[in-house]
Amino acid sequence: MRKPSDDTRGSFCAQPNTSTVEDCVDASEGPGSAWSKAKARGALPIQMWALGPSGVMLDDLVASEAELRAWFDNIDRAVAYVRDEEKNAESLRATLHGRLRGLLAEVGHHQKEVLAEAPVRAADNFKQAMTEKASAEMEPLVAALAADKQAMAVVQAIFDQAGSDAAPLRSRYASAAARFAAYRATEAAETAAYAALSKQASRSDIEGLDGMDQAVLAAAREASRAPNELAAEVMTLSAELQAFAVSFEEAIAPHKEFLATHGAVVPDMTSGALRSLSAMLGYAQRRVARSDATATALLGGIALRRQALDILRMDEGAREAIARSRIRQASEVFGEGARARAAALSAAPPVSEKLGLPLLAERCGELLALVQLRPLCEAAGSSWREAGCAALRERFDAAEAELRTGLPREIAAGLAALREKGMAAAALDVAQARLDAGDVKGAAIAYDAAVRGAEGT
Repeated sequence: MRKPSDDTRGSFCAQPNTSTVEDCVDASEGPGSAWSKAKARGALPIQMWALGPSGVMLDDLVASEAELRAWFDNIDRAVAYVRDEEKNAESLRATLHGRLRGLLAEVGHHQKEVLAEAPVRAADNFKQAMTEKASAEMEPLVAALAADKQAMAVVQAIFDQAGSDAAPLRSRYASAAARFAAYRATEAAETAAYAALSKQASRSDIEGLDGMDQAVLAAAREASRAPNELAAEVMTLSAELQAFAVSFEEAIAPHKEFLATHGAVVPDMTSGALRSLSAMLGYAQRRVARSDATATALLGGIALRRQALDILRMDEGAREAIARSRIRQASEVFGEGARARAAALSAAPPVSEKLGLPLLAERCGELLALVQLRPLCEAAGSSWREAGCAALRERFDAAEAELRTGLPREIAAGLAALREKGMAAAALDVAQARLDAGDVKGAAIAYDAAVRGAEGT
């Protein structure tokens, strides 16, 4: 027998299936230490064995009941560790049929030679102990293997049933995917059909517009038919896949520990299909929404064209009265908007709750919108906008000055305050870079984000 150490209490050894190196530790470290070293070196199964006390020859081992018992105790500890702690049937089988079996055979063969020369009582002790140990350890192995075989049969039956139940679902998923692909391929044609209807409506007289309403409605119904049918199929199939997943999970749950022990992973049979079906449904819903919006816009345009054609049929006096009424309405709407914009700019910008720093992105947007109105109010044909422009003209110069110098100063001051409070420089540098580039709006947005980030809002 090999002598791995000077420990008189013996040694525990372990060797993984994928390595030729043995890892041995003193018995005082326990079998778990040898197992851990072997596991780090290679893969399961791992066989374990126990070596007798260092320096004890075979003759002395079989002749000494104490030494023999100490060795058997270590064998018991090694086998029990594999069986009870690691609970790995393959490793238990490798342990009982591997190096340990060879050691017992070696000692047994040597014992026969000793008996042939001078029978001793120790031989009887060893023979009886070896027989008892083989019987005691083989029975749990047989039981463990039988239990594994039975458990695997149950798991295989669950997998077989799941495969049988999933087969029609797979077929229906393939059908839904093909139907979706065919539907998606019609998007360009659908868009072209709406464009043709729009072009035809723009050239139709009043009598022709009556038929255009019905044509647009028919196109919208046809555009919704296929996706609605597909959506119903997808939602039904998704519900059945979810029910199948729940049923399989309930069936396999009692066996997950067994599968984990043997390194098996529970298969995921539904999540990929469910994600794909969800994407199909989302596309169909978005496309129907676009189709409905297009049809609604077309119907609105047809209504406006019909009104315009009706007006053209009226006498000059009626047309002028309608024009004056609409100009008056447009002037009132524009004036109300201008007065509201002026009032909003008269108020100070809001401040943050905790730091009390101004939030400037919204005000920057209002100032930009006001400045963009200046050409309209200075145009020669701005008479119907005059009431609103009168409330805005005195603010144009101030708005441009605030955008050019006022807001940049406020943003710079706010960034400096944030730096003094120890805020991370990354967010502040983004706002500063945009400010340096003359992008006041972008700087205001980044600055507001930095303020809210500093306050955790």
